[in-house]
Amino acid sequence: MKVSLNVIKRFVDVDLSVDELVQKINQQLGQVEEVVDLSPKYKDVVIVKIITCEKHPDADRLSICTVDDGGKVEGVERDEHGYVQVVCGAPNARAGIFAAWLPPKSTVPASYGDAQPFVLDTREIRGVKSNGMMAAADELALGGDHAGIIEINPEEWRPTTAAIVPGASFAEVFGLDDVIIDIENKMFTHRPDCFGQLGVAREIFAILQDAAETDRHTETHFEDPEWYWMIPQFTEARGLDLTVFNDAPEKVPRFMAVALKDVAVKPSPLWLQIELVRLGSKAINNIVDATNYIMLLTGQPTHAYDYDKLRGKTLGVRMARENEVVKLLNDKSYSLSKDDIVIVDGEGIVGLGGVMGGGNSEVSETTKNIVLEVATFDMYTIRKTSMSHGLFTDAVTRFS
Repeated sequence: MKVSLNVIKRFVDVDLSVDELVQKINQQLGQVEEVVDLSPKYKDVVIVKIITCEKHPDADRLSICTVDDGGKVEGVERDEHGYVQVVCGAPNARAGIFAAWLPPKSTVPASYGDAQPFVLDTREIRGVKSNGMMAAADELALGGDHAGIIEINPEEWRPTTAAIVPGASFAEVFGLDDVIIDIENKMFTHRPDCFGQLGVAREIFAILQDAAETDRHTETHFEDPEWYWMIPQFTEARGLDLTVFNDAPEKVPRFMAVALKDVAVKPSPLWLQIELVRLGSKAINNIVDATNYIMLLTGQPTHAYDYDKLRGKTLGVRMARENEVVKLLNDKSYSLSKDDIVIVDGEGIVGLGGVMGGGNSEVSETTKNIVLEVATFDMYTIRKTSMSHGLFTDAVTRFS
């Protein structure tokens, strides 16, 4: 279980050093397998604003950019306005956007820790001097995207209050000045709440109260965020019919779903993509990322379906029939038994309950309407399904 110290600090005042906190966790919560300080990896990444962007005279796919770093980086050549010249090959490089700049003498984060890390310098590219480089997501070890440089939108909401201005630290703005504490999963076998950041924060709060020798009879208590207890009231619905049923209440004591229309499937905001990477996941699209983020925060898996792919405008849960076959998101087919829980629409299976969704109902770039589902599954049933089919997912870890 990867725990972000920055996330924990959003909920708990941590006044111990990292070493002291790790010692407390080892003693009272679970065995810490690894502690990773991300700060050295991202300390040199600077947020810049591209001021000008002109075509390279001797290379069709290159641009010559001048960037404003607020004068932060020392030892680089500047023009009369104090701007720095960088040659960039990204098709989305253009004047007016904010980007992530790796100045000369910085290490490319994707190579950090390698035997021979990639350290940048000032060099000529087709006869034009370039000071370092502007970075794509893969170069920052924040995903596999190399189609263009990272674009930073100063108007997007972020969980940190650090301002996006020329010269700002990329790590501080996006929470990469972080320490990741990896706790052995087996320590939480009977603590599903500790498979979410919020549950671990609650435990750390209790540990810190013990460390301070606080009177247990005082009113000191952990403050859950407001959204955690906010129950949405769906007072009206228009345009999307949805029938929801539960034919396996003994194995699925809770099965809930809501249809949402007119969504736009696109990449998640940059802060969310980075948040997922920090917590050991990866970005897919804004809908799937939202469900994964809630799971990583709370320990409760959720799932999104493409509403228009659900036959009969129906979503339900039942036990599988012997030898029924389901094709899952991993593009593999599985022959089921009557001991497996399945999610179904009006005509057949669309997912293996508590394990993985089906390929015939997944959210894609063309999705316009979705169904969000949340359920509680019997842990022993999920464990048996997982073992018999060799399927081990983040959802299985939490449900079992």
